[in-house]
Amino acid sequence: MSGWSGGGGSFGGPLGNFSVGSKQSGWDPTVTGIACARLRDAQRQVEAAVRALRSAPDLATAASGVLHGASLRRCAAEIDARVLATQQLADELGRLHDETQLAGRAYEWASDAVRHRIEEVAGTVAFALGATVRTAVFATAPWAVAIGLVAVPLAARLLLGSPGALARVTAQARRAGIDLERFLADTSAFWERAGEVLMANPVFVGALALAIESSDEAVAGLLGVPLPVASAMESAIGDDEVFGLMALTGAAGAGLATGGGRVHAVFSRPVRPPSQPIDDPADAMRVIIEQEEQVTIHEHRMPDGSRRFQVFVRGTQTIAPDPSSGLDMRANLENTGAVGDRLHGSDAAVAEAMRAAGVGPGDAVDLFGFSQGAGAVANVAASGEFDVETALLVGGPVGAAEIPPGVAVFSVAHRGDLVPALDGWGDEPRVHTTMAASAGGHGTGPLARHSGLEYVDTLERLDDFAYDDYRARLAAATAGGTGVAALSVRIRRR
Repeated sequence: MSGWSGGGGSFGGPLGNFSVGSKQSGWDPTVTGIACARLRDAQRQVEAAVRALRSAPDLATAASGVLHGASLRRCAAEIDARVLATQQLADELGRLHDETQLAGRAYEWASDAVRHRIEEVAGTVAFALGATVRTAVFATAPWAVAIGLVAVPLAARLLLGSPGALARVTAQARRAGIDLERFLADTSAFWERAGEVLMANPVFVGALALAIESSDEAVAGLLGVPLPVASAMESAIGDDEVFGLMALTGAAGAGLATGGGRVHAVFSRPVRPPSQPIDDPADAMRVIIEQEEQVTIHEHRMPDGSRRFQVFVRGTQTIAPDPSSGLDMRANLENTGAVGDRLHGSDAAVAEAMRAAGVGPGDAVDLFGFSQGAGAVANVAASGEFDVETALLVGGPVGAAEIPPGVAVFSVAHRGDLVPALDGWGDEPRVHTTMAASAGGHGTGPLARHSGLEYVDTLERLDDFAYDDYRARLAAATAGGTGVAALSVRIRRR
C-alpha cells in the first residue's frame, strides 16, 4: 500500500455514506482514516454474516423417518455458536476501530506539534541567513542591491529576447579562451546526474519543501523586518496565505522583468469527442499527454439528459516566458496565490475556457490535471464556481487547495518528484496526496520522476485503497454517458 501525506482530516462518516456530487463529507483520507474505513467495512461484512446465520431455518424439528433429531439439534447448536463467535468478532472490530481512531488522533496531534516546532526552528534559521546576507551585502556595496534589481533582470531579458546577443556573448567568451558552450553542457550534465540522485532521497525532498516554506522568514531577515513581527504576521494571516502572497509578489516581479499580461484562453477549435466519458485515470493521463493544446474539454450527455463535462489540463511547458503558452513558471507562482474564487494564473484561464465551452450551473464536471495543470484544476475546484464532482491531481503542488468536501479527489505523486514539493510545507495539507514509487524507465535528471509516461504506468498498476475508491466513484458518476462535443483550447499571455 502507498503512504499518505499529512494527518488530521475529518472523520466525516463511513465510506459507504459518500455520494458523488453531494455536499456531505467523505471518509478521512489519512493513514488513520484509511485504517478506520477498512475496519468499519470489515465490521459491516461480519455483521452481514451474522444476519445471514440468524436467518437460517429453525432446525428444532421433530424426528421422523428421514430426519434425525439429534443431528438437527447439533447443527442448530453449531449455528448458534458461530453466530455468537461472529458477533464477538464484529464487536472486536468495532472496538479496534474506536481504538485506532483514538490512537491515530493522538499520533496526529503529536505529529502536528513536532511539525510546528520544526517549522519554527527552520524559520529562525532562514531569518538568520537572510539577515546575514543583508548585512554582508550592504556592508560591502550599499548600492549593489538596488543596481542589481534593475540591471540583472534587464540584462536577462535582453539576452533572452535576442538570440543574436546571446551568440555574441558566447563568441566573446570563446575569444577569451573560455568554451562557454562546453562549460554549460558539462555543468548541465553534472546537475542532471546529481539532481536525480538528490531527488531520489525523500529526506532531501522534505528538506527542500521546508526550505521553500521558510522563504518568507528569509525575506524578512533580508529586508530587516524583526523576527517577532514576521512571526506575528504569519500567525495572523497563515503560513499558506503568506506563501501565496509571496508567490504573487514574485509573479508580479517576473511580469515586470519579462513583460506579458495575464493568462487567457485565446483560441479554441472543435475536435472529435470520445464516444463515452473517460472513467480510467490512466486513460485520462494519456489524454493530457497526447492533446494538441494546453486544455481539452469534452461534453457528454448522460442517461438522465443532463450534461457532463470533462476537463484535461497539461503541466508547465516553459520556464522562461513564451508567448505560445500560458503554462509558464510565472503561472505557477500566480496559481499559488489563489484564494477562494480569486484566480490569477493558468487556473483563471482554465475557468475562462470552461465558461467559453458552455459549462454552467448544474453541469457536472470531472477535472484532470498534471503538474501545473493539477494545481490549476485544484484551484478551479476550490473556487466553487462549477459543480465539480471528481478531480484527479497528478504530480502537482496542490496541498493548499481548499477543495469542497463533496468532491471526490485523488492526488498522487511519485516519491522523488520535485514538483509537488514546490508547494512548500505550510499549514496542515488540505489535499492529501498518495505517495507512490515510480517504476522508472522514462524520465532522466532532477525531474526524472515527474515524467508523464511514468505516471501513466503508475496509474495502471497502483494498488491503493483511496485510488480504488476514487476509480469506483468516477466510474459510477460517468456510467452511460455519450460524447457529444469536444474543444481543444490554447491558453497564453496577452
